[in-house]
Amino acid sequence: MTTTSAEPRQGNYEPWLFETMTNELESSELGVGFIYTLLERVAERHHLDDVIVVLNHESIGTQAFRLGRASLQSSRISRVDGDPGLYCWPDVVPAFECDAIRTACQLALSLHVARFSADHDPLTNVCNRRSFDTALQTAASRSARYGWAFSLVVIDLNDFKAINDRAGHEFGDYVLRQFGFALRHALRHGDTAARLGGDEFAVILSNAEGPEAVGFVDRLRTHLKATGDLVDFTIGAATSPRDSTDPAELVRIADARLYERKGIRIS
Repeated sequence: MTTTSAEPRQGNYEPWLFETMTNELESSELGVGFIYTLLERVAERHHLDDVIVVLNHESIGTQAFRLGRASLQSSRISRVDGDPGLYCWPDVVPAFECDAIRTACQLALSLHVARFSADHDPLTNVCNRRSFDTALQTAASRSARYGWAFSLVVIDLNDFKAINDRAGHEFGDYVLRQFGFALRHALRHGDTAARLGGDEFAVILSNAEGPEAVGFVDRLRTHLKATGDLVDFTIGAATSPRDSTDPAELVRIADARLYERKGIRIS
């Protein structure tokens, strides 16, 4: 089994590694997908049966990636000691090449985490306002051009200020984290959720009109029950292209419907 080591390099940095990185950058940004691409390349070059790379990141701890995105639950994995490095079966990859691959994978993981952090709310792990605005603009543009329907759902937590005042901000943060957890699990593939600020959230339901919004709310309530029903919520929804294809107008309509449900008059 080969891992990274202090053994001196036996040659220059592998040209195929730079070629793989360049090709990946032409089609996408370096990230977790690049790690799996590297594992495939090194397996092909050295006719390996299996490859695992173990990485460590200060934000997410130790992470392991296996050839072909295969499960990490196996007797073979139990023999990996958990130290960062490249583990190969059979043990034929030169140590200097393992070092190079591990370093490239570590860079890809760090870039992936950095991009995620830039686009997501750190408390709830849903999108932040900036990335959500971009997603809404993209969805609205596609709806205007192709007629693809989507629903915008805005969500306001009920009496959240009272929760904060009564139980303290630490518990309030806990409630928000639990709501974010339930929200993420209520989404379908292709949907986008965000925390807009405070106790305000929003969701883009792709390829969805009114009935799909009802289904989303039902799923969200189900997942909230699993967290202990810590908080209730009110929603307002708007659908593109039926209501509008302008992002600002969709937000205005959804907000107005939310306030109407809460019994709040707005000028």
